[in-house]
Amino acid sequence: MKTIEVDDELYHYIASRTQAIGESASDILRRLLRLPSSPQPFVLVQPNIAEELNASTKSTNQAKKQTNIEKTVQKFERVLKSDTFVNETKNVRRFLMLLSALHISDQQGFANATAVVTGTERTYFATNEDMLLRCGNGVKAKKIPDSPFWVVTNNSTARKGLILTAVMQSMQMPSHLIDRVRVLFA
Repeated sequence: MKTIEVDDELYHYIASRTQAIGESASDILRRLLRLPSSPQPFVLVQPNIAEELNASTKSTNQAKKQTNIEKTVQKFERVLKSDTFVNETKNVRRFLMLLSALHISDQQGFANATAVVTGTERTYFATNEDMLLRCGNGVKAKKIPDSPFWVVTNNSTARKGLILTAVMQSMQMPSHLIDRVRVLFA
């Protein structure tokens, strides 16, 4: 046991938190600090070990992120190659299909992307139609299939392409796929 000097006010505070007769100051402090009731051995981690642990954690997180992006790419490419997409003649439907595919493949990434992809005077995405309708006159909003999001659809084909590619960039999709979508909506 070590001895610590504390001022009178702190001593009285600790003493006032006693819950049982004979409870030690260490027990009271452990409870107040939400520490385990029995002392745990303190292990000093050397700096180089800590750096190795941090690097290992970062590489694991990066690998998981890369795997998620690869899965998103695979799902997205399946939609691009599907007969339904290839045979669709209306760009609005193609636009909605691709947005839906992005959402299904990475919901959190899509949600983050929709929060940052906006026009200078217009909001493109919202979680309900009314929010989009309040953003301007003549706004036509459609629900993105299989998602809680709505999107403004009365933009030019080129603008739809810009919106899609901006979402894809925000989701860190590969540039070759972004270029492919850009060509589809040129």
